[in-house]
Amino acid sequence: MGNQGHSFDDARSMVEYIQAGSIGEVREIHVWTNRPLGYWPQGVSRPEPLKESADAFRWKGRRAGAGLAVPRAGSFVIPETLAWNLFLGVAPAVEYHPIYHPFNWRGWVDWGVGAIGDMGAHLIDHSMWALNLDLPTSVETISTGFNGVSYPLSTQIFYEFPARGPLPPVKLTWYDGGLLPSKPEELGEEDLNKEGGALLIGSKGKLLHDTYGLKPRLLPKSLHDCFGKPPQTLPRIEKEDHEMNWVGAAKGKVESSCPFEYAARLTEVMLLGVLALRAGRKIYYDGANMRVTNLRHADHYLQREYRQGWA
Repeated sequence: MGNQGHSFDDARSMVEYIQAGSIGEVREIHVWTNRPLGYWPQGVSRPEPLKESADAFRWKGRRAGAGLAVPRAGSFVIPETLAWNLFLGVAPAVEYHPIYHPFNWRGWVDWGVGAIGDMGAHLIDHSMWALNLDLPTSVETISTGFNGVSYPLSTQIFYEFPARGPLPPVKLTWYDGGLLPSKPEELGEEDLNKEGGALLIGSKGKLLHDTYGLKPRLLPKSLHDCFGKPPQTLPRIEKEDHEMNWVGAAKGKVESSCPFEYAARLTEVMLLGVLALRAGRKIYYDGANMRVTNLRHADHYLQREYRQGWA
């Protein structure tokens, strides 16, 4: 999986802090990113010309969004180096537009999964790893306006994970688009890193880290100073080089830093946040059978209809 932080020494130290019991039992986690702000567009309508007189919109009211799509409309030549039909793949056929590609595809329902799909692997990863979280039993997503075409500007996702043997159940909250959790009082005058991070709250203290699992530290500072470095129980990846580790694993020379067995579970957790957004209500999930138990129509979002000619 392309979650490079999984191979960083800091990220592995973070896992070791938690598994060494530095902050006690963890039942609450907050994870956030500023994406998509300033990175790619979300919360927008498709670029298309007006289908009726501009006077009908007057640029206000409930139909203003349709008018806002007009300035982006236009005919764009597909770059010679881009096989547009191949890029579309199983998704519905739409005309090429630079608002979709390159890079911006992550904000569109046809191809991407929004901010959590882009950054969840770099932020949720370490909590799942440290606490051996399995699939959640319930997920609820609230957001700014969602038009079903482009993901919202901001979302907040509430996950509930069951107990794992002696480990207690965990509630994890995801924030994106500039939303933030409450700042822990132990930070004093220091602010949370608005670009992204995670805060794990335990029975003996808290652990804060940046995106990719960088700069893990215990809160309060007195706990960090007193606890010292955790015992090293995880192997370190040579030169922290995630990509070359993958190459080495493909050649049978080393163990993969983040194998499919783990990556698939992390991916499913992220996608369930998107499913709950599209379902419009809290979902209860039977992970073993990959089934939503309380909303029959929500199971539809576990699959997709392929464009004719694609399988």
